[in-house]
Amino acid sequence: MPIVTDPRPAGLPPVSGGDVFPPTEYDATVAGAIILHEVPEDFALHVAQALRLAHAWAAGPAASAAVFDVEELEEWEADVLRAEGIDEALWAPISVIASELSRPAEVDPENLAHACLAVTDWALGAEANGAAILFVEAAAAVWPNNPRIAWIAGRIHRDRDNFARAESWLRHASRVAVRGGDWELQAQAINGLGNLKVHLGDLAGARNLLLTAARLAKRKRLHERYAMALHDLFVVAVYAGRFDEADTHAQQAFAAYGPDHPNAVNLAFDVSHLCTQQGQFTRALQVLEPLRDRFSDPDRQLRVLASIARAAASAGKADSFQDAWIQAWSIIESGSANHLRPAAALELGLGALSLGIRGQAETALTIARDSARRLREGDTLSRAESALRELGLPRRRPAPPSAVQSTRAAELARRIAQSPDAPERVAAEAN
Repeated sequence: MPIVTDPRPAGLPPVSGGDVFPPTEYDATVAGAIILHEVPEDFALHVAQALRLAHAWAAGPAASAAVFDVEELEEWEADVLRAEGIDEALWAPISVIASELSRPAEVDPENLAHACLAVTDWALGAEANGAAILFVEAAAAVWPNNPRIAWIAGRIHRDRDNFARAESWLRHASRVAVRGGDWELQAQAINGLGNLKVHLGDLAGARNLLLTAARLAKRKRLHERYAMALHDLFVVAVYAGRFDEADTHAQQAFAAYGPDHPNAVNLAFDVSHLCTQQGQFTRALQVLEPLRDRFSDPDRQLRVLASIARAAASAGKADSFQDAWIQAWSIIESGSANHLRPAAALELGLGALSLGIRGQAETALTIARDSARRLREGDTLSRAESALRELGLPRRRPAPPSAVQSTRAAELARRIAQSPDAPERVAAEAN
């Protein structure tokens, strides 16, 4: 017996017209194919049914009233509950979805959305990326006035290089956050949009968005979010060659983080990049070398090693360069930090180029160029192509290191990198 009344509780915004949430472009045929490919065969039909009914419920009775037949839904719920041998991390949320949707007039959108997100968690752990995206978008569809779900959707799309969809979801998250007065999430979404622009090589657009995020965070007294926006502004300023501005943002970020915040060490690493950009290679190494043992995750290990290789090569320290080169390529070839492959290979290639090791330079720069093109990293692609062109020119005598005066940010970074328990006066001196 079809449900003919609106199964969605009163108080939720309409899902047609306006900009309540970006179109999910749900296509049952495509979604079914993805799920059959990624989900265990003996449970795939139940997962596909859960996804289809979640979208149908979100669409409202005008679009899908005939789908909700009480007897069929109760039978489906019973089949799900009887299923055996299924990973509980997948079976449990699908059971919740079946239970909620078997009584569509009584659905709690929060419970339904959380169950969809739990399926996404399972899918990410199982490397079922298509299913992860399908269910996070379903969660956003059934709870459209929750900006945090939209932000999660944007992050998942960004991490999987779906940049257009990532931008759509992050912009939507910001709009919904404004409606609900969630200033933390609004600043986070705008910050995320700025970082997405950096990834695409649009430094001017990134700077504008990050300045907006910083102003919002400062106005709403979101201290950690303010520090993160300043940190990202520092990175953008370095990439853009605005070194005085970068130094100012770094000092402000150190002060906003405080000495005990874990991101202070990350900022110290980023400041080392500024030293490298300014030709202060010895000072960069003073910051970088103590950081080799401060990070255990492959991402940050690779960033540090690639930066050490670049700085050591530019300082003429061939042995240190080769040591960092070997360790960095070990991480790259393990596949544990594939999203850093273009940037790390570029740093390694530039280091080899500055030492005149042309074979290593060509190998690394070619990998940087090809992987940057595949991942649509515009700035890395441009720099790799420029360096490869330089390989075809007669070798020039390296320019001496720049005599740029040491910055206060670099000194703060060195002290934080060398001291696991940085004293509070470091933050005080940054003010």
